[in-house]
Amino acid sequence: MGITFSKKFADKYGKRDVFLTSLFISTLFVLFFVFYPPKSVGMMFISQILHGFFYGISTPILWAMIADVADYSEWKNNRRATAIIFSAMMVGLKVGLSVGSALVASIIGYYGYISSNGAQVAIQPETVATGAKMLVSVFPAIPFLIACALLLFYSINKKWKCR
Repeated sequence: MGITFSKKFADKYGKRDVFLTSLFISTLFVLFFVFYPPKSVGMMFISQILHGFFYGISTPILWAMIADVADYSEWKNNRRATAIIFSAMMVGLKVGLSVGSALVASIIGYYGYISSNGAQVAIQPETVATGAKMLVSVFPAIPFLIACALLLFYSINKKWKCR
């Protein structure tokens, strides 16, 4: 649903500002999970739906901003670099997914997760619940908040003109 608002908001307020705002708001809904008691499933669903809505606004804008970077690079260097810019983004995405997956396993292990051996079900220490809660709230919020801060340095806007 959020995707349907992306273009309208970006045309009115600018891509960077809409991307930054929607990413920040979606991050807040992720961060709220750390405060929910285990029995507040309804609030968890509402928070996740709102996170998805606001994150949806940012998704197409990200790819449009990458295209803007490619255009800006061509303008500055008199050489098209669209393919390398998009492929570098894809490599970064794949590396991020790989590192993120490894971090999840490491973090849950740090909190004492015990893997089961097939037939036996491992009884998890209470610290694992805390680790799981952190894995869906605080830990994903950190890189998103860093991204929000870095977006303040993104200078391509509607006023920028080629040649």
